[in-house]
Amino acid sequence: MQFLNLDNYRFILISLSTIIILFNTCDYATCLDASTKIKEFGYPLETHEVWTEDRAHLGLERIPHNGSTVIGKPVLLMHGLFSDSYIFTANNSSLSFVLSDAGFDVWLYNTRGVGLSRTLSIYKRPGSLPNMNRISWNFSFHEMGVYDLTAVIDFILKKTEHSKLNVVGYSLGATIAFVCLSDKPEYNAKVNKLVLIAPATNFKTSPVTTFVKQFPKIVSIMLDVFDFIPYTMDPDSTYSQLRNMCAKESVLKSCKKLIDFLEGVDLPIDNNTVLDMASVFPQPVSSKLMKHYFQIVLKGRLSHYDYGTSGNLLLYNKIIPPDYDLSKVTAPTFIIHSNNDYLTTPTDVKWLIHLLPNIKEVHYIDQVQWGHLSFILSPNRREIINLYIANKLLDESL
Repeated sequence: MQFLNLDNYRFILISLSTIIILFNTCDYATCLDASTKIKEFGYPLETHEVWTEDRAHLGLERIPHNGSTVIGKPVLLMHGLFSDSYIFTANNSSLSFVLSDAGFDVWLYNTRGVGLSRTLSIYKRPGSLPNMNRISWNFSFHEMGVYDLTAVIDFILKKTEHSKLNVVGYSLGATIAFVCLSDKPEYNAKVNKLVLIAPATNFKTSPVTTFVKQFPKIVSIMLDVFDFIPYTMDPDSTYSQLRNMCAKESVLKSCKKLIDFLEGVDLPIDNNTVLDMASVFPQPVSSKLMKHYFQIVLKGRLSHYDYGTSGNLLLYNKIIPPDYDLSKVTAPTFIIHSNNDYLTTPTDVKWLIHLLPNIKEVHYIDQVQWGHLSFILSPNRREIINLYIANKLLDESL
């Protein structure tokens, strides 16, 4: 892919470094988040706290209905890497609102350390100074699957008194679902339908693999320095500073170029979307999670975390960590992917399709200007994927 050359890699590293060194103070209650957007568009909002078995603190937003008193079937939306639940509420054509309008009880998941899960964890009270070290960053997407998603599913089903819920996972959200449903296969019985959007799998044919294999020492150094990346004492302050920078006419084009780099194509979004993304992205991610992803990139296998020979023997009773057994993901599955997604390429998705045992439908988007971020940022996403998802979840014959 010509778009991802060495100069572009240097550009992204410099840009991320700029983000990392921004510091200031910000009242987190005024920062842009899913709750703000839900209220802005006139939908009812609930927030909930969930504690996992290993004592992680998670925050969920809920849109219980679309203005009526009728609460429909629950659906859980799971975001991607370096983002939070905001991506499903960015504007009135976002997935959470489309599903709410279709009659669903919408729940928004925030992984450990991001969005509502982060603000619940690092602030003692509104207006207090943040402390990112209140969060244990010793986790990867494995813990998100076996502890977080299981706890969230059980919480929602108990709260709603339903026996099943629908799960929609985008990118990292799909990876978390794989972990949960393969290592905790009993949870397949609790999932009515599983929708996977641009599912992150083995990255065998992704250009990211080329970069990691060419510069493994740079990647290792970056991840060994901090417990989480991008490192900042107060992420909300960082977003406030970055939005202010991007709001300047001289900088706005550079901010748009950064998004286009991450997308891999020229994404047709307006300036307000660029500023909103600067207000919420990138959310902090544990270095261990990134190391786990890079292990998968280097090995070409969707496997458990590699702790080294002694650690693997102790934890897995094997020298090499076992793969996640995707044949155990038996929930009815729908896959949505695109031809121009450089992170989850059609070839990698095809590999995944052959391993999942209960695929009901594959929705392939054949558009030039549709990459990985288009699923959450494209102005046309309501018509291209959001209504498709709503219709598939409503269809009782599937």
